[in-house]
Amino acid sequence: MNSAGFEALMRPRAVIVSDTPIGVDDAQRALRACDCEIVSQVGLAEAVVALRDGPMPDLVVLSLSDAAQVHPAGPIDLVSGLASSLHCRLVLSAPMGVIDTLSADVWRASEALLSDPTDVDFAAAIAVAIGGPRQQLHDVARDMESARLQRLADEVGRIARTLASLSVSTPIPGDNVGDVRPSFLGEPVLIEVEPSASEVRAVIRMRRLRERFFDRDLFADPAWDMLLDLMAARIERVQVAVSSLCIAASVPPTTALRWIKTMTDSGLFDRIADPDDGRRIFIRLSDAAADKLARYFSALRTANEVVI
Repeated sequence: MNSAGFEALMRPRAVIVSDTPIGVDDAQRALRACDCEIVSQVGLAEAVVALRDGPMPDLVVLSLSDAAQVHPAGPIDLVSGLASSLHCRLVLSAPMGVIDTLSADVWRASEALLSDPTDVDFAAAIAVAIGGPRQQLHDVARDMESARLQRLADEVGRIARTLASLSVSTPIPGDNVGDVRPSFLGEPVLIEVEPSASEVRAVIRMRRLRERFFDRDLFADPAWDMLLDLMAARIERVQVAVSSLCIAASVPPTTALRWIKTMTDSGLFDRIADPDDGRRIFIRLSDAAADKLARYFSALRTANEVVI
């Protein structure tokens, strides 16, 4: 076999599943940018048969529109379940209204969740999904590497946007500037007074206030913004939908969704179904994360410090 034939065999094979021609076009552009072979493109209704009886893919790209119907044991759940059973990666793109209703099983099965992504976002998600060996068993090391790659991609994007917005004449600090990390661990912090919702909301308002004076990308920290928003919601006993949490993150939706998935997988967030509508998913702080945040605010109060 010549080198061209060998390279063709090594190209990742992808199946596009979409309920709209626009979704097919978006997926095609992203897959071609990543040099993937598109073995088939089908609608939601035909997807299960195509995956079960057609060529074995390495990747399934599920591109949905607002009209996609989400319900338990529906086509979307069946496609994601079949992708998992075939040990192939799943990249899902959908409007935020659809993502709000996806089941926990679909979240777990998806390598990446995208909402109205740009071509760059779509291609980047596919590149990360196909960047490692196909997963036959649960690989903890791979989970950690995936989270690291997501953080790296977010950081590279943030730096690029920041550099583009800064003047070339802006002075650059010297190399001797850096954080000092303590080499010891302090005593466990006791929670003397539980933080109030108004206290947490005040911190969120201070963080947003900075954006009136500086480029928001300078201080982009979606993980912290989401932790604070969910902490306030927990105290107020308010449920938070995925779309609302993405807004609170103050970053593009696709970036926020990557962080939500990463923090859910790491045990900081819990996904729960709406008791009144099983199709709708809420995100809340895990008990362990809420306890850590409560101790953090208690430590700040004791030290008479302000958090931003």
